[in-house]
Amino acid sequence: VNISNIDKGYHAIAYFSLGLSWLLSFPISIHKKSVKYTIAISCVFYGIIIEVLQSTLTTYRTASLLDMLANAVGVFMALLIFKSVSEKINAI
Repeated sequence: VNISNIDKGYHAIAYFSLGLSWLLSFPISIHKKSVKYTIAISCVFYGIIIEVLQSTLTTYRTASLLDMLANAVGVFMALLIFKSVSEKINAI
């Protein structure tokens, strides 16, 4: 089965995993909003930097705004799920 732009889903899943891993690595992020947002923004900037570098350092890869958007969507999905679960944990 050939699905067009399936790589965008792969990008979102990869950056969801990256963002969630970093959020879970810092237990203080459950209580501090600034830590949560710093982690999320750092992951998004990492995705942007990687896209730019693959365009400038290689001759066979190009940067894609849609890849950057998919990366950001994955990170912010991780942030939303993390916030939702951490709020429920704090309520217990």
